[in-house]
Amino acid sequence: MPATRTKKRASLTNGLQSRPSLGTVRRGEPTDLDQGSDSSHLGDSYSTIRACDELESAPDGAVLDATRTEKFEPIGAAIIAASVAERRASGRSTHFARPVNESAAHFVQEVHLDRLINGQVTDTLGTLAIRQLSTLDPSYTAGVAALLEAVPGMDEATAYPVQLCLNELLQNVFEWADSRIGCVVLTRWFNKARNVRIAVVDRGVGIPARLRRLQIAGLHRAKDADVIIAAVTRPQLTSRVGRAGGLGLKTIHETVTQRGGRLTVISLGAKVAWNAKARTISRNPRFFRGTAIEIDFRPDRPVKNPDAYVSVF
Repeated sequence: MPATRTKKRASLTNGLQSRPSLGTVRRGEPTDLDQGSDSSHLGDSYSTIRACDELESAPDGAVLDATRTEKFEPIGAAIIAASVAERRASGRSTHFARPVNESAAHFVQEVHLDRLINGQVTDTLGTLAIRQLSTLDPSYTAGVAALLEAVPGMDEATAYPVQLCLNELLQNVFEWADSRIGCVVLTRWFNKARNVRIAVVDRGVGIPARLRRLQIAGLHRAKDADVIIAAVTRPQLTSRVGRAGGLGLKTIHETVTQRGGRLTVISLGAKVAWNAKARTISRNPRFFRGTAIEIDFRPDRPVKNPDAYVSVF
């Protein structure tokens, strides 16, 4: 009698609230990467990155088990979707076990995360659907702007910075990332906080590697975190001077933080986050190939310290 092959599972069971994890299930038995944990908040933690890396190396037919996940953050969902897209590009299928939690299940259904994981098209399902883009799609960025303009209290002027930031993030992917999956993008609007959150994830060479290849003085031997900081804060380093779309990460950083928001960049061995008051630097214990960026801000909030901020919008 032939042996029965059991599918490998990657389990979205998580660690502490700030450190969610994915685990693996071999032969049907769950093994959590963070033992003894009871939270299930899937965001941009080290354990999410570590487990997605393991998912990418799993054989064909692996099961992504989200049955115990209780909350998805946009960047965490986008990182997972990008890992599944990378598996698909290698000819390996991934099956998805939906969350039992009602709120998490509603999120999965609303953004069509399960459809994307199962290889179904989501680009005809509206702006809120998570998307895998292979080219810069002006209709997507225009759709995001139109959605925001329709929100009570918002208008074209307050939605425009979001559209330009999103366009720049996507253009960076297709000009610099060398990502065979393109990118995964997820845009969310939160009515209560009136915040927009945009996550863009690629599986390319990563910001530090790309800037080192350009042989920019002082960066070729710098740590990953220092290269990311330079990319975000050094004038014109990531802009395309004299060409369309040359806003650069520096302007995105200023647009977000001057409105009291947060910018998070994860690439290779480092994670760097900025808000209006501080910058935090963390080292990824597991190498993250590519770049994950999330912006989170209220677009209609008045700019802080306008004398120190030159708006290009």
